[in-house]
Amino acid sequence: MIKRFLICVFLMLSCLSLAQSKEVLEKHLANTLSYQHIKYNTGGKKSQISIYQIEFANCTMSYPIYIKKGDKTERFTVRILLSGTNDIVMTKTKEGYYAITFTTNRKSIIKEYPDGALIHEKKQIIPLKKHDAKALEYFKKLKEICAKKST
Repeated sequence: MIKRFLICVFLMLSCLSLAQSKEVLEKHLANTLSYQHIKYNTGGKKSQISIYQIEFANCTMSYPIYIKKGDKTERFTVRILLSGTNDIVMTKTKEGYYAITFTTNRKSIIKEYPDGALIHEKKQIIPLKKHDAKALEYFKKLKEICAKKST
Protein backbone atom coordinates (compact mmCIF):
# COMPACT_ATOMS: atom_id res chain seq x y z
CA MET A 1 0.00 0.00 0.00
CA ILE A 2 2.79 2.41 0.93
CA LYS A 3 4.72 1.45 -2.21
CA ARG A 4 1.72 2.28 -4.40
CA PHE A 5 1.32 5.61 -2.68
CA LEU A 6 5.00 6.46 -3.13
CA ILE A 7 4.90 5.46 -6.80
CA CYS A 8 1.83 7.67 -7.37
CA VAL A 9 3.49 10.60 -5.60
CA PHE A 10 6.68 10.13 -7.63
CA LEU A 11 4.74 10.02 -10.91
CA MET A 12 2.73 13.11 -10.00
CA LEU A 13 5.87 15.04 -9.05
CA SER A 14 7.67 14.07 -12.25
CA CYS A 15 4.67 15.20 -14.34
CA LEU A 16 4.51 18.44 -12.37
CA SER A 17 8.20 19.18 -12.95
CA LEU A 18 7.75 18.38 -16.65
CA ALA A 19 4.91 20.90 -16.88
CA GLN A 20 6.92 23.53 -15.03
CA SER A 21 9.93 23.06 -17.26
CA LYS A 22 7.70 23.32 -20.36
CA GLU A 23 6.32 26.63 -19.10
CA VAL A 24 9.82 27.89 -18.30
CA LEU A 25 11.06 26.98 -21.80
CA GLU A 26 8.07 28.65 -23.46
CA LYS A 27 8.44 31.81 -21.37
CA HIS A 28 12.18 32.07 -22.08
CA LEU A 29 11.69 31.62 -25.84
CA ALA A 30 8.81 34.10 -25.97
CA ASN A 31 10.76 36.70 -23.99
CA THR A 32 14.00 36.20 -25.92
CA LEU A 33 12.72 35.96 -29.50
CA SER A 34 9.70 38.29 -29.54
CA TYR A 35 9.90 41.82 -30.98
CA GLN A 36 12.87 41.33 -33.30
CA HIS A 37 13.47 43.56 -36.30
CA ILE A 38 16.24 42.40 -38.63
CA LYS A 39 17.38 44.57 -41.52
CA TYR A 40 19.15 43.14 -44.57
CA ASN A 41 19.69 43.82 -48.27
CA THR A 42 18.25 41.77 -51.12
CA GLY A 43 19.15 42.69 -54.65
CA GLY A 44 20.29 46.14 -53.60
CA LYS A 45 17.00 46.90 -51.84
CA LYS A 46 16.71 47.41 -48.12
CA SER A 47 14.48 44.85 -46.47
CA GLN A 48 13.32 44.13 -42.96
CA ILE A 49 11.76 41.13 -41.27
CA SER A 50 9.90 41.74 -38.02
CA ILE A 51 8.59 39.20 -35.54
CA TYR A 52 6.23 40.33 -32.83
CA GLN A 53 4.86 38.49 -29.78
CA ILE A 54 5.57 34.75 -29.87
CA GLU A 55 2.89 32.76 -28.06
CA PHE A 56 2.59 29.12 -27.07
CA ALA A 57 -0.65 27.17 -26.55
CA ASN A 58 -1.06 23.38 -26.50
CA CYS A 59 2.41 22.81 -27.99
CA THR A 60 1.66 25.15 -30.88
CA MET A 61 3.81 28.22 -31.35
CA SER A 62 2.36 31.21 -33.19
CA TYR A 63 3.69 34.63 -34.09
CA PRO A 64 2.83 37.46 -36.48
CA ILE A 65 5.54 38.29 -39.01
CA TYR A 66 6.03 41.25 -41.33
CA ILE A 67 8.46 41.16 -44.25
CA LYS A 68 9.17 44.52 -45.84
CA LYS A 69 10.94 44.44 -49.22
CA GLY A 70 11.32 47.86 -50.76
CA ASP A 71 7.92 49.51 -50.57
CA LYS A 72 5.91 46.26 -50.24
CA THR A 73 5.04 44.61 -46.94
CA GLU A 74 3.88 41.01 -46.58
CA ARG A 75 2.06 40.20 -43.35
CA PHE A 76 0.99 36.81 -42.01
CA THR A 77 0.80 34.70 -38.86
CA VAL A 78 2.82 31.51 -38.54
CA ARG A 79 1.60 28.54 -36.52
CA ILE A 80 3.93 25.63 -35.83
CA LEU A 81 2.86 22.41 -34.11
CA LEU A 82 6.16 21.58 -32.40
CA SER A 83 5.50 17.84 -32.02
CA GLY A 84 4.90 17.62 -35.79
CA THR A 85 8.26 19.07 -36.83
CA ASN A 86 10.94 16.73 -38.16
CA ASP A 87 13.96 18.90 -37.60
CA ILE A 88 14.93 22.11 -35.82
CA VAL A 89 18.31 23.58 -36.80
CA MET A 90 20.13 26.90 -36.75
CA THR A 91 21.34 28.25 -40.08
CA LYS A 92 22.81 31.41 -41.48
CA THR A 93 20.66 32.74 -44.31
CA LYS A 94 21.97 34.03 -47.62
CA GLU A 95 20.95 37.51 -46.42
CA GLY A 96 23.46 37.17 -43.58
CA TYR A 97 21.32 36.75 -40.46
CA TYR A 98 20.94 33.65 -38.30
CA ALA A 99 17.65 31.78 -38.15
CA ILE A 100 16.14 28.79 -36.42
CA THR A 101 14.64 26.63 -39.15
CA PHE A 102 11.71 24.26 -38.59
CA THR A 103 11.03 21.56 -41.19
CA THR A 104 8.22 19.04 -41.52
CA ASN A 105 6.82 16.60 -44.05
CA ARG A 106 3.34 16.89 -42.53
CA LYS A 107 0.89 19.77 -42.21
CA SER A 108 2.46 21.08 -38.99
CA ILE A 109 3.45 24.53 -40.26
CA ILE A 110 0.75 26.96 -41.39
CA LYS A 111 0.90 30.53 -42.69
CA GLU A 112 -2.34 32.43 -42.13
CA TYR A 113 -2.84 35.61 -44.14
CA PRO A 114 -5.10 38.52 -43.08
CA ASP A 115 -7.67 37.55 -45.76
CA GLY A 116 -8.05 34.13 -44.09
CA ALA A 117 -5.99 32.17 -46.62
CA LEU A 118 -4.08 29.24 -45.10
CA ILE A 119 -0.92 27.84 -46.67
CA HIS A 120 0.82 24.70 -45.44
CA GLU A 121 4.59 25.05 -45.44
CA LYS A 122 7.36 22.45 -45.27
CA LYS A 123 9.87 24.92 -43.83
CA GLN A 124 9.69 28.06 -41.69
CA ILE A 125 12.28 30.24 -39.97
CA ILE A 126 12.50 32.47 -36.94
CA PRO A 127 15.13 35.13 -37.65
CA LEU A 128 17.66 35.92 -34.93
CA LYS A 129 19.73 39.02 -34.26
CA LYS A 130 22.68 36.81 -33.30
CA HIS A 131 23.64 33.16 -33.01
CA ASP A 132 21.56 31.72 -30.13
CA ALA A 133 22.44 28.11 -29.29
CA LYS A 134 20.36 28.28 -26.10
CA ALA A 135 17.16 29.06 -28.04
CA LEU A 136 17.85 26.13 -30.38
CA GLU A 137 18.38 23.81 -27.40
CA TYR A 138 15.17 25.05 -25.76
CA PHE A 139 13.14 24.46 -28.94
CA LYS A 140 14.48 20.90 -29.17
CA LYS A 141 13.63 20.23 -25.50
CA LEU A 142 10.17 21.69 -25.99
CA LYS A 143 9.64 19.51 -29.06
CA GLU A 144 10.57 16.41 -27.01
CA ILE A 145 8.17 17.38 -24.23
CA CYS A 146 5.36 18.00 -26.73
CA ALA A 147 6.04 14.71 -28.53
CA LYS A 148 5.79 12.81 -25.22
CA LYS A 149 2.63 14.70 -24.32
CA SER A 150 0.93 13.87 -27.64
CA THR A 151 1.47 10.11 -27.33
